[in-house]
Amino acid sequence: MKNIINTVLAAILLITISSQQLFSQDIKEVFGAVGTGIIAGRISEADARQEAINNAKVEALRKAGVKENLQQYEMLFRSEVNQDFTEFFSSDIQAELNGAVQKYEVVREEKKIDPTSGLFTVEVTLNATVILYSSRPDPAFNVQIKGMKGVYEDGENLTFSIFSSRNCYLHIFTITDTETSVLYPNKYEKFKQIESGKDIVFPLAHLDYPMYALGKKPEMNRLVFVFTKEPIQFLNYKGEERITTPESIFSWVYGMTPDMRKVEYITFTIR
Repeated sequence: MKNIINTVLAAILLITISSQQLFSQDIKEVFGAVGTGIIAGRISEADARQEAINNAKVEALRKAGVKENLQQYEMLFRSEVNQDFTEFFSSDIQAELNGAVQKYEVVREEKKIDPTSGLFTVEVTLNATVILYSSRPDPAFNVQIKGMKGVYEDGENLTFSIFSSRNCYLHIFTITDTETSVLYPNKYEKFKQIESGKDIVFPLAHLDYPMYALGKKPEMNRLVFVFTKEPIQFLNYKGEERITTPESIFSWVYGMTPDMRKVEYITFTIR
């Protein structure tokens, strides 16, 4: 009976911590944020739509009261369109962010002709949930990732170690040009606390992380390491291979206050 009570209390504490993480921030609902993207040259209608959504996100941040670093947000969203996520996960940039669009809904979309240039444009209107941060990254929360190479041969196994200055929890995401998934935790390696002050070698279990290029050309691969002070699990994935999207990762990461997370981003090539 005592064990059952302790388990229930632990579950309640976890829910409380997770709720405090999200709701200790100022959350604003923004309606009617408008953005436009231009269809021209190699910019397809789909690319223009994404540009319009990202411009609308910047407008949502402005309407929510974020006045600083709006140009930096535009650069972040542009890097998303180009599949270059270095800007998104730069520690220096994260330290300067004042808020984030956690989620949004496109409520209207129109294709128009710009009266000045005569070019086709895509205009979207969205409603968004914007989080305004009241904290900065914790300078005492430091992590290191060791043993990663810049180039891996096709089929070569990935191994590395991590070091953290404090006890924490970890998620690892892999992003390629065609797919995004959760590498860790998985059905063989369970979600658990990472002990501080030690080099923890991955994989944790008796399995391999084989790296494969899907085509004949060298392939860029990206790993995103998300360390959190509390056991806040990422659950927005599908299937045994835990398929997700970069945007789902962004939403989850930026839903946490900056002082409670640490993100590291590593790119490498598979040939």
